[in-house]
Amino acid sequence: MRSRTQFRRLGIAGLLLASAALPALAESPVTFERMSNPEPENWLTAHGTYNQWRHSLLDEITPENVGGLRLAFATPLGVSPGNFGGNETVPLVDDGNMYVTNTASEVFKFNVQGNLAQRVWAYDPEEDLGEWWLTTNRGVALNGDLAIINTPNGRVIALDRDSGEAVYDFQMAIWLAEGFSTQPLALRDMVIVGNARGDFAGRGWAASLDAATGDEIWRFYLVPGPGEPGHETWPADTEAWQTGGASIWSQPSYDVETNLLYFGTSNAAPAYDPAYRPGDNLYTSSTVVLDADTGELQWYFQYVPNEGFEWDEITPNILVDTEINGEMRQVMAHHSTRNGYFYVLDRTTGEFVFAQPNANSVNWTAGLDPKTGLPVEYDPDSDFQSYDGLNSLRGGATRSGCAAAAQWGGQTYNPDLNRVYSLISDSCFTRAAAAPNYDEQPYEFGGFGQPDPGWRRSAPGEPVPDDMLRTVVGPHLTAVDVSTGETVAAVAVRNSTPAGGTLGTTTGVIFVGYGDGWVRAHHAETLETLWEMNVGTAFKAPPITYAVDGKQYVAIGGTSPGSQGELAMLWVFSL
Repeated sequence: MRSRTQFRRLGIAGLLLASAALPALAESPVTFERMSNPEPENWLTAHGTYNQWRHSLLDEITPENVGGLRLAFATPLGVSPGNFGGNETVPLVDDGNMYVTNTASEVFKFNVQGNLAQRVWAYDPEEDLGEWWLTTNRGVALNGDLAIINTPNGRVIALDRDSGEAVYDFQMAIWLAEGFSTQPLALRDMVIVGNARGDFAGRGWAASLDAATGDEIWRFYLVPGPGEPGHETWPADTEAWQTGGASIWSQPSYDVETNLLYFGTSNAAPAYDPAYRPGDNLYTSSTVVLDADTGELQWYFQYVPNEGFEWDEITPNILVDTEINGEMRQVMAHHSTRNGYFYVLDRTTGEFVFAQPNANSVNWTAGLDPKTGLPVEYDPDSDFQSYDGLNSLRGGATRSGCAAAAQWGGQTYNPDLNRVYSLISDSCFTRAAAAPNYDEQPYEFGGFGQPDPGWRRSAPGEPVPDDMLRTVVGPHLTAVDVSTGETVAAVAVRNSTPAGGTLGTTTGVIFVGYGDGWVRAHHAETLETLWEMNVGTAFKAPPITYAVDGKQYVAIGGTSPGSQGELAMLWVFSL
């Protein structure tokens, strides 16, 4: 059955480009060896490399000449007739061929040789779009001769890269409680996917598939069932674990040397009623590390046990070797998605190294324990954590607090400066006894975590009191020293969305797309704006950079609202 809301597929209808489809440029199979040894001219995975650095070795664009950037070309990717939440696709580029998706999970292959995107083929999965919150598609994975997508409705589809024809197409996730939002990760002869629907009353999971056939190799449930380690952290006398959340909606990091995958997980569900699910609620709001071959748990770190703030921890984990207190350490650096801290963990053992608040407004906790990294209010002998009285919504006085947020779009690591660059947005809130009591209104599988259709996830938020607003410092573009956690540079930005993510180059330029239509280049040392252009579309996706015939380009997807709906666009810039 087709959805009530139809998507105008401009590419399929032949309106995407005036030219006919053209042959692709020659390209080699995308092998594990290629992806493990970055090719500066290509962008083969969502964040550029397995370690999630979002850092390019291309050097044509420098701080000295970036002011000469101009629009090389712009390509429409389709119009949605309503608010679909924005275009969040991250293009991939291989030897002058670009692979990009739109909100309807259509896939396009372009020849981007020269200042033009010429369509090679387009594939329409005829996805049932449903409501706007079911329609995020962030791009493809390239593996061998396949381009692989997963769709919001839970399908995994592999396309022949030459022809665009489907090699396989199957329903993997359980509709409506499960589905996908982030792009798959190609890894050797596997592809890694994860359920993104924790708020829909399902439990999160990560899985590995045979890339050639789609056959499942392993699956790890991020909310453990009976008999599995961690299940004891869920209420023994309820079935809360079956609707527990812990979904995946950002791409995992991968350590080539240790063969470990690093997943960030979302909040527990129901989001705002931790009293319904006493206990730590593993593995929600955590980093979970699995063996890539077997899916076996190696270690985990839970940032806020029993949290009731809807605090995901899905910001991509950056894998870095750096000196800390005079010792070289293999670490994982992570700007918290919601709680306002910058964390550094040992990436082999999960040992907490240190954390620092990344905004002056952070006040939801009195601090973190320097040994465990847990909030100082955490009581391991209690089934319910109060966090200064802000965690409960079942009565008591109205309380206000502030944290700070990053997002899925990724951070940039500059190895020369040893800095991580992120968009940080302050997140102040007022908590009151506004959430449903799920002891009286059972939490329903397959819904939106809301037995009362009139209740929305944002209900507990009230206008922030003036005295709280005065504490806010943000949104900001920040640079943090990985060895110390110190914020060494920060610049205020207007109307930013933290989802956009950052991109860096070896020459010391940081590119960002902002929510108010600006694309900017910042100096990596000072964060001074070196170049900017407003193209009129909101940006919720991170930029990429690639080169064709020695010429460097910067590309980013944006969304332009209009009277007929949202127009998804691809913008590409060059000198």
